[in-house]
Amino acid sequence: MTVTTHTEATSAGEVTVVEVALPRMRVQLLSLGAAIREVQVPDREGTLGGVHLALPTVADHADAALNPHLGGTLGRYANRIAGGSFALDGSTYHLDVNNGPNTLHGGALGWDRLVWALAEVDDGPEARVVFTLTSPDGDMGFPGTVQASSTYVVSDGRIAMTYEATTDAPTVVSVANHGYWNLAGGASIADHELCVPAEQRLICDPSQIPIGVAEVAGTAHDLREMTSLGPVLQATDGLDDCYLLGPEGGPVDFAAELRHPGSGRTLTVSTDAPGLQVYTGNNLHAPFARHQSVSLEAQRLPDAPNQPALGPCILRPGERYAATTILEFSASPH
Repeated sequence: MTVTTHTEATSAGEVTVVEVALPRMRVQLLSLGAAIREVQVPDREGTLGGVHLALPTVADHADAALNPHLGGTLGRYANRIAGGSFALDGSTYHLDVNNGPNTLHGGALGWDRLVWALAEVDDGPEARVVFTLTSPDGDMGFPGTVQASSTYVVSDGRIAMTYEATTDAPTVVSVANHGYWNLAGGASIADHELCVPAEQRLICDPSQIPIGVAEVAGTAHDLREMTSLGPVLQATDGLDDCYLLGPEGGPVDFAAELRHPGSGRTLTVSTDAPGLQVYTGNNLHAPFARHQSVSLEAQRLPDAPNQPALGPCILRPGERYAATTILEFSASPH
């Protein structure tokens, strides 16, 4: 294994690029957004190929018009908060509104748009890369100064991501990775297969704010068995749905499996998060193509700051937020 770093100038400032090279895997991480930029893994023939969408240059990743949160660490709150506001302990906080009437992924300058500090690089026996960020009180409207870390532990065929955060005042936190996966490196994920074991998903209004819970059985959203994505895309015009995995506080457990039969590549996602946002790249634009990727975002539930029934989301002084998601890559024989 080799781990190297270098810096590149971007409109967001100097960005550190971390390259992890293993015998059967290559990973590139960016301090911009504590993000995954590239992942290369072998197909069934042993040929390395890219399985994550990336822009041509690191500088391109600093351009929000080009970069749809590619591989970034989302925060302070992943997904949507209705009306760009929430109440906490008797005070109402007004957030940056950047998605219709709502706040998405922490606002226009959410955590994946910021340059994190590279706090630790360890090259053995696994590569351990730790990024840290201080999010000040009032950042995008959120209360409290939050100290956050995004840790990647990379070994052959495996990326473990752990998020931690503390605060000096009550706030809300949900951190997630927004990977954009295409196991064939092709123009569409219609030839992929996906399994998500969840029996329920959130039902949302037209602006993607939850208004209820529905069973997936008997619908085009039922992914409990390995399902070809082509017919799902045709039936739904693309997924952007939060599947309910289970209550927060449980063990890291199976959340999804993505397969590409042609190449033999498989991605398995495990997490201790209560929700999995499945997004099939419905809004991707040039240089990418619509439905060119699938995102499997393990997270707390959207709009929980306004809907306590959707589960915990509040972080108070003296507490520590922690969440883990593990990505495992493999290749099946013919």
